Amino acid sequence: MITNLSGSTADIAGINVADGKSITASTLDESVDVSREYKGLWLNLDSKLNSNGINLQNVSIQLPLRQIDLDTVNSNIKNNDKWGYLNNCSTFASKIWNSNASDSSKVDAGAMNTPASLAKSITKVGEAESYTLLKYNTSSPHYDSVYYGYPPIKSNNNN
Repeated sequence: MITNLSGSTADIAGINVADGKSITASTLDESVDVSREYKGLWLNLDSKLNSNGINLQNVSIQLPLRQIDLDTVNSNIKNNDKWGYLNNCSTFASKIWNSNASDSSKVDAGAMNTPASLAKSITKVGEAESYTLLKYNTSSPHYDSVYYGYPPIKSNNNN
């Protein structure tokens, strides 16, 4: 999840996000029921899955971003609009995080890039670096519309 705390509207992943608002970015294949229309980048789908009662267990750490850091994140999101077994959601999340993390804060999704391996790595980094660590069933509220692809296209799965 990326939250805009800049004091004005910011471009995050190709969407104009108001100050104080957030979006989620992830990649999915079409096996997730609500993502059947696209295999790749999804914006705000994670928050929609949580609001529909799908229990997404997660762990997270946070890092403040300057505009130059956000530019790097946006470039990485744009260049990683794809999903594959060897380039999955864990690969995407670790690439985005690691694009701005210090060497001691980098995360590892494991040799096979799995959510479980990434969660263990995030927990380890969070505990070592004293970042705010959120564990077990933390969820993001449902944000506005769901989009897929880059540039973002409004999904038919908006409720």
